Amino acid sequence: MEDTQHRQREMFLRLKDFSAAHIDIPATTIWPQLVLDLNSVVAALESHVTSEQTGKGAALSGTTTRAAAREALREDIEAIVRTARVIGEEQPGFDDKFRMPRGANDAALVDLALGIAAVAADPAVKAEFISHALPSDFLEDLNADIAALQEAITDQSGSVADRKSAGVSIDETLARGMMIARKMDVVVKNFYRNNAAVLSEWETARHVERAPRRKTAKVETPPTPTTPNA
Repeated sequence: MEDTQHRQREMFLRLKDFSAAHIDIPATTIWPQLVLDLNSVVAALESHVTSEQTGKGAALSGTTTRAAAREALREDIEAIVRTARVIGEEQPGFDDKFRMPRGANDAALVDLALGIAAVAADPAVKAEFISHALPSDFLEDLNADIAALQEAITDQSGSVADRKSAGVSIDETLARGMMIARKMDVVVKNFYRNNAAVLSEWETARHVERAPRRKTAKVETPPTPTTPNA
């Protein structure tokens, strides 16, 4: 949530406290329903904020997991490419399908790994790599690391989407809360029109502080050089 949203949420909590302390407004008015609606808004905001924070945490965690999966897959590919280059010295063209592009993003890295896995699945090709001391299960490791990076990409994308969805829900709920607050304002001012103390209490609860203005840096004017006397 942004600062302005936090201040609006705090205002709703103050209005909730006000309504709990002033129960003399007749049930024949719309006041009871407004109080119920306000309580619903407060509860919904708590849920949405929790979801937003959870989404942020999951996205950060996903970044770490994705980085680890990326590094593991890159190490697999580099070992295969390095070995293929040596094999290619005796078997020209062998390493043509095992080249590491520069600056590959995660999607390109996965595509490259899938291509390498397909070529290395050939028993003769796989045997060449194993003969150069790659583990006998290097292809299984490669496929496992491909799956891990794909899963990390999907999970992180889902976390970002959840966080954005929670943000939209917060905006919608705040807008609904502000509309309820405006209706409550009319009821309170009509019912307590002759009670200055309660109206003052309401105005304090209803007030939403503005965000502090940023100070503008003063630009100092350089002193005017003095002209020496002739």
